[in-house]
Amino acid sequence: MILHAAKVIVNELNIHFTITLTDALSAVPPTQEDTVELGNIALAEGNGGNVNANLQNKIIVTVVNLREDKVLKNTAHQKVDLANMRTDYFNPSLFVNTFLLFSATSSDYSKSISEISRVIRFFQFRNIFTHNNTDLTIATKVPLYDRMTEFKLIMDLYSPSFEELNHLWGTLGGKQYPSVLYMMRMLELKHVPPTYEGGGVIQEVQRNYNPLTKYQDPF
Repeated sequence: MILHAAKVIVNELNIHFTITLTDALSAVPPTQEDTVELGNIALAEGNGGNVNANLQNKIIVTVVNLREDKVLKNTAHQKVDLANMRTDYFNPSLFVNTFLLFSATSSDYSKSISEISRVIRFFQFRNIFTHNNTDLTIATKVPLYDRMTEFKLIMDLYSPSFEELNHLWGTLGGKQYPSVLYMMRMLELKHVPPTYEGGGVIQEVQRNYNPLTKYQDPF
């Protein structure tokens, strides 16, 4: 599901750039640097300074962290099925916020700054993505088990402190690219069907009351 959600965001950005970045006057189509791709920015440059050509001159989207939303953790974990007179038990869904790092890897620093600005502007006017307003064909590129059927993804700009930024890029290899960090919420992770079934629904409690007879001393 995380893969599907990330691909939805990447695909919508690519569609946006293809449509809006064509200059009506000069008819200049988007360049390779306007391409958004899901990848690990830590692999953009290998040991010895070797450059990974597949991750250069693009906007690379990297999943850098997951955070559980504990507010929604205490949800119901049972369902009463009155039709079949039983109760189904299951573990509650796990709701997570996914942190996506958008890094511009153009060799032209000015171009990279422009790319990051375009990403921010895109999410400024459109930050909610659902199964009703996105291209669903992207799901065919995701394994069936990992696909989302109904979803609502909200992109919030996340501004890390300088210390957090230093730790982040230190983890990713040290070389910092022009980038912006977003928190994608709220992704519901769950396994279907329920783990096990309980017994029938308790609708009535009966008690058989037998009064004790008076005790008689046998002596």
